[in-house]
Amino acid sequence: MASIVRSLARAALPVTAAVLLARAPAARACSVCGCGDPLLDAADPAAMTSRLRVALDGESLDVTSGSETTPGATDTLHQYTLKLQAAANPVPGVTLVGTVPLTRKTMTTEGLTTSDVTGLGDVELAARIALLDVPNFAARRLQGVALSIGTSLPTGPNDLRAGGERIDEHGQPGTGSFGPFAGLHYRVDQGDWYGSASVTGRVHTVNGHGYRYGGAVLWSAHGQYRPVKRLALDLGVDGRWAAQDRDEAGPVLNTGGTVLSASPGLYWNAAGGAWLSVRAQLPVWTRLVGEQSVGPTVVAGVQYQLF
Repeated sequence: MASIVRSLARAALPVTAAVLLARAPAARACSVCGCGDPLLDAADPAAMTSRLRVALDGESLDVTSGSETTPGATDTLHQYTLKLQAAANPVPGVTLVGTVPLTRKTMTTEGLTTSDVTGLGDVELAARIALLDVPNFAARRLQGVALSIGTSLPTGPNDLRAGGERIDEHGQPGTGSFGPFAGLHYRVDQGDWYGSASVTGRVHTVNGHGYRYGGAVLWSAHGQYRPVKRLALDLGVDGRWAAQDRDEAGPVLNTGGTVLSASPGLYWNAAGGAWLSVRAQLPVWTRLVGEQSVGPTVVAGVQYQLF
């Protein structure tokens, strides 16, 4: 197992480097990022055709907003994340997903660096459980409805300090809170085509500093086509509505709003059980609260089917 993880990490280096060199432009922090189905990875080709697969993804995100502490100034968050993930199908109709993120967050105000930290982020555990399957053997079609459930865990540090002062909430590696979610997922699989749609609600508990990230409704609709056995092309729409974050003083300025993104993706079976993937979320419509802007998010990685 250790040799497989080392090989996976080596294979992911060039992909991750490409993501870091192509950093996405501005996007407001956790209150509006992360559009769409939180279990989208459970529907990628490697996850659907194996009993167990591991993956390493690289993600880069730049976030800007009006400063909460310095009126008239702009805060920028540069975030780089490596996510180690495992997806298992222990029994038919059940998919279990676990994600462990390592993140680096650099915050600046008007170009002056105020914090730069690296650490474990919030681990996420989730499951997708089939509720109904409707096969049509004559049409080679399978439709199904599933329940998606999970939560992020407060594993990342949320009280790091710089110069004796606590780093800004969005600059902490972890949220310091639980983030449970639940939703419904629909799928239709017919020959070389696969389609899915989902609606999910997520909330956050209050962390130890009296801060609560805004609750959110997330939705996705995706179509996937496999022109050849080793290649899958994906195109979809991902969205998110998020309430404003809250602290002890009430709603937090420049947080919350709605984002609608076009979401293309590509999965390639490079060799044996190894798959390479790249996907993006390209905002096409936004309605955000306060001074915020949202730009593309790109994720690229490598995954390996163990069996």
